[in-house]
Amino acid sequence: ENWRLDTSPRAHAMADVETDLHARWRAATSAETPYARVVFDTALARAVREHENWRALSNAAAREDGDIDESFRVAFKRYFATDYVFVEDFINLLARALASAPTFGIKARLGAFLNELLEGEATLFRESLRALWNIDADDAVSVRAIGDDDVATAMSTFLRRVAEDGDWLSRVAVVAVAEGLYLSWGLRVVDDDVRKVASGLVDRASAERVLYAKWVWPLHSSAEFQSAVCAFVEAFNDAWRDADEDSKTRCEATVREMLDLECAFTELLSSS
Repeated sequence: ENWRLDTSPRAHAMADVETDLHARWRAATSAETPYARVVFDTALARAVREHENWRALSNAAAREDGDIDESFRVAFKRYFATDYVFVEDFINLLARALASAPTFGIKARLGAFLNELLEGEATLFRESLRALWNIDADDAVSVRAIGDDDVATAMSTFLRRVAEDGDWLSRVAVVAVAEGLYLSWGLRVVDDDVRKVASGLVDRASAERVLYAKWVWPLHSSAEFQSAVCAFVEAFNDAWRDADEDSKTRCEATVREMLDLECAFTELLSSS
């Protein structure tokens, strides 16, 4: 099938939205912002964002199905299952962040994102665990058996602690760190081929290729996702500027721990 360039007025409007969102993202993460200084431009964040495993994942997923080697399939399965293990703890954190958010606007944004996570990403996890590996997502023992239990347990413990004991700044920091890292990756790897596979326009694409494509788009690079992440990063910037020194100190420690865990998580994509 031909994937023709869409020149309709709707396509032009969507392109304008994308341009505006990219500018908003650059402004929210520019060098003078708290997010850049505390999170995005730190050595730990760069280590996660620029990790070779993300490039390897993208390159492997772009190959024809018969050329994807078994070691990659094992690594992707391990990463994906581990991610699902602590998704419910992240959902709980989002709910606590929503409850402690200082304005109606950011409460509404977090609430909408929480709904999207439940209906989109979490549902994709559950359906894929069954379709690809015949695992019931509610069977925690089976899910943990194909993931990395040490990384999953460490991330779950961390998310629960911040949900219970963290203030608004630390909670929104964790959301902004997690989703900001995913957005930076999603924007790098999304292309027309990914969109075609995710949209069902590639005949006989394997379930794993379709899963990867949907994971990139729309989950982690759509205009809706970009808008949500920009709002979270902007909320972090505002919260940081309003916070006292004790809250900032606690937040910096939370961010460092989160980035350490993200590094360990990204290592799960290694084929070894």
